[in-house]
Amino acid sequence: MTVMEHDTPIDTRASVEEQKRQEAALRARKLRGRNLAVLAALLTLVALFYAITVVRMGGAH
Repeated sequence: MTVMEHDTPIDTRASVEEQKRQEAALRARKLRGRNLAVLAALLTLVALFYAITVVRMGGAH
């Protein structure tokens, strides 16, 4: 059987586009996860600074 006799045509362009779409979706999910981790770290830092400030101000009285 030769390539020309193959029954189903192979649409490589569509498969490449689908692969690119899947890779873009995966990158977006990873980036979103990373962004949420940075947000959590920043909120934790803000809460820590607030707690330290409240404790220091309370001890001064």
